[in-house]
Amino acid sequence: MSPGPTHFREEFWRNPPPLPRGVKLVQQEAVVVPRVGPRGASLYDLAEVQLPESRVPVLLGYRAPLFPADVLSQREKLSTLREQLQRRDADPRSLPAFRHPMLVTDSASASVIDLCEREEVGLIDMRGTFFLRTGSTFIRVQGHRPLERTPREPLFHGKGCRLVRVLLQSPNQRWTIRALSEQTQTSYSYAHGVTTRLLKEGFVEGGRSAGFRLRDPVSLLRSWLMSDKPTAITREGFNAPSTTPELLKKAHALLTSQGIRSTFTLASALRSDERAVSGVPHGIYLSGSLEPAVSAFGLRRMTPHNFFVLRSEPAAETDAGGIYHAQRLLPHGPAVALPQLAVDFHQSGGRGTEQAEELVRRFARTLPLSDELHDGRRAIRRDPR
Repeated sequence: MSPGPTHFREEFWRNPPPLPRGVKLVQQEAVVVPRVGPRGASLYDLAEVQLPESRVPVLLGYRAPLFPADVLSQREKLSTLREQLQRRDADPRSLPAFRHPMLVTDSASASVIDLCEREEVGLIDMRGTFFLRTGSTFIRVQGHRPLERTPREPLFHGKGCRLVRVLLQSPNQRWTIRALSEQTQTSYSYAHGVTTRLLKEGFVEGGRSAGFRLRDPVSLLRSWLMSDKPTAITREGFNAPSTTPELLKKAHALLTSQGIRSTFTLASALRSDERAVSGVPHGIYLSGSLEPAVSAFGLRRMTPHNFFVLRSEPAAETDAGGIYHAQRLLPHGPAVALPQLAVDFHQSGGRGTEQAEELVRRFARTLPLSDELHDGRRAIRRDPR
């Protein structure tokens, strides 16, 4: 079963809907089912519906949105998983526990509720809808809690991250949604969705009339680091016999002369006073053929790997809020902006996480000071008398 975004499951347990009087839902154990392909794994939960006079074990699957056409296929997948769990947990001394299949969604339509009742699949939605029929238990409640939908636009990958890069590069500037959409080459509606999500999560403040600006740039950068959303979709390691500034400059100039665009990252993007640890690798984002870069830098396909060639996700391969936005001009060539560099180091592993922390501290020290309150009013210094 495809349970929908992981954040929906997390939001369900963090902010659960109101349940009928006398009903409790208790989470017991997460079940992770590996998937083939880039989506990684599906998440389910073993849980228990606690009633005044009974307990009903359930197997929860997550799907948002949930359409009538999904109900039958999700029931079959839940049933298949339930049988596997029964075999896994079988105890010859007792009967296996029967777990009732139950779907969790954001807002269930009347047709979805009717279909779940007909197919005897339990149902919960974020508005407070609750349906369960098993044995002598029958509960059907239509929920009416207003539903706040979280914008689906991503923050730390894809086009959404373009807005994050632009905002981090100008932390004290106020932006209209129109200006952000033009700067990042995204549609107005897309930029509006990303900005709305940033506003809901407390990263920006403001409104349409006054514009938006970052409320806490350091928290946004740290959230980007901890999101584990790498900008690079591939990262190929090589051994570089030399990484002197002179060689890096010559190699970058050679790539540029061949019409191949690139920008330095990792140790190659550090200024001399920014290096906090030793043993971190060099690297470059490459937009073009690999072999010219191998030749230009003299890279060898052998260990130890001290130089990485990174390929960014397509949405980041641009000046418009991507890896080429606000590059730092070093003596040997252009390098990614400081926030992007911190993210790349954090993703590199090893002592790269220590170097990332140093860059976050440096980023914090560069932030301009302001005496404005969060609502835009200036603080008034009162006479103590």
